[in-house]
Amino acid sequence: MNRTIPTGALAGLLWAAAFCFYPEWTLVRWFVGMAGLTLLLSLWAGERAANNPKAAAAGSFAFGLCAFAAGCYWIYHSVRIVNGGPVALAVALVVLLAALMGCWYALGGYWAARMQPKRPWTALLLVLPCVLVLTEWLRGWVFTGFPWLSAGYLTAPVFAGRLPTMLASLGGMYLVGLATVLLAGACLLVWRSAQSPVTRAAGLLLLLGGAAGLGQISLPAQDGESRGQLHARLVQGGIPQERKWLAEEFVPTLDRYEKLSFGQPMPGDSRGPALIVWPEVAVTRTQDSVRDYLDEMDRLMSTRRLALALGILTETDAGRFNSLIVLGNGQGTYHKHHLVPFGEFFPVPDGIRDWLLSMNLPASDLVPGPAGQAPLTAGEAVCGVSICYEAAFGSEQRRWAPAAEVLVNISNDGWFGDTVALEQHLDMARVRAMETGRYLLRATGTGITAAVDPGGRIIDRLPKYEGGFLDVSVPRLAGATPYVRYGELPVVVLCLLLGIALPATVRIRRRGA
Repeated sequence: MNRTIPTGALAGLLWAAAFCFYPEWTLVRWFVGMAGLTLLLSLWAGERAANNPKAAAAGSFAFGLCAFAAGCYWIYHSVRIVNGGPVALAVALVVLLAALMGCWYALGGYWAARMQPKRPWTALLLVLPCVLVLTEWLRGWVFTGFPWLSAGYLTAPVFAGRLPTMLASLGGMYLVGLATVLLAGACLLVWRSAQSPVTRAAGLLLLLGGAAGLGQISLPAQDGESRGQLHARLVQGGIPQERKWLAEEFVPTLDRYEKLSFGQPMPGDSRGPALIVWPEVAVTRTQDSVRDYLDEMDRLMSTRRLALALGILTETDAGRFNSLIVLGNGQGTYHKHHLVPFGEFFPVPDGIRDWLLSMNLPASDLVPGPAGQAPLTAGEAVCGVSICYEAAFGSEQRRWAPAAEVLVNISNDGWFGDTVALEQHLDMARVRAMETGRYLLRATGTGITAAVDPGGRIIDRLPKYEGGFLDVSVPRLAGATPYVRYGELPVVVLCLLLGIALPATVRIRRRGA
């Protein structure tokens, strides 16, 4: 067991490093991630793991603990640096999250080690990759889910617009993840089967180099039937999180967004409306308290034939919502459905909740919006919406298509400062464009504001922590990808059959024999 823990820790650190090289060195970080993934599979496979599944579970727990403590260190930055919370609380939250993720990997490692087939190729190319994907799928939705640092989010953005993008449109992020883990299993099989260091090196070079080469095959820039163009302006205020909610910043903030929105002429086009997008909670007051301002903006937008989508807090008898509303030449209100645990709501008893709030957590008391909300409209354009954290969940975003012609994501990542969280969040949002075959328009308070094509390629982006706007013109697309139609169900069923049913059946037959 003593050897499995440092091996798992090293694999976890390599996996975290793969999500921290942004935005350059994309292929380098992919190779680093593949090394960490292969090392994790080595803990699950082989005679040693089969003889001691608990040791494999311990090493797998070390993998998850190190991967998420290092790859999600920005939680500390959010709690301690930005919000001024106690050091002990910030460290504890990082460790607790990492430990929870480690438990999922420990469960997967224990099952894989205990139930793996005797034939190495069956274990490494069928059973273990499916078990790992099931592990990621479970941690992606149980207890509201936390899909950060998943295998699909490594490969899909690195090869955006290329062959792996096709996998995302077929089966979503988890199909891309399955292909990634299968490649890692093949690498481990070559490593263990080769008779000499030279043949090992040649085999790994052939596998990884060939995969990277296939990953360079470009796909067409656009798929689907176009219903016209949508001209949009994405506005980034660049206001630090430390000052955003100060009372004296309220009027200057509105002035800043108005100047960025209307200080330069908007491009016009007779084929579609113009849309201006402000970030999550760009207006730092509740909707009712600024009703006069919103009514005036609504009249202004209607006169100019523009639609303004802005983030704001709304209140009803049901509670307070994190919302996006459309003013002017459009309509609709969307209430954020998937809230951030310990950020927007507290799944703990009231006494613990009150204590956490007293520790200056970056949190507020919000209620989730209903699941079956209608898409928003900007003129004739139909927009599917996600707010911040929701962009990480493909199963929730696919519901907008095929009705939605464009995806709109607003976020406030100022809580995380200038950390890798901004790039990680953008990468996950890019996969939503790949899965649905839609253009994605993303507006954030401090970065990263960007426009993304259906292949996940970044059309344009704004620098982090600078105020500015991004003018883009994107097609409004129709149609539905296989992922939109069927979701991740086919991938999950396949993994259940190969990762759970197959090894269990084989083991039962062995005992019967």
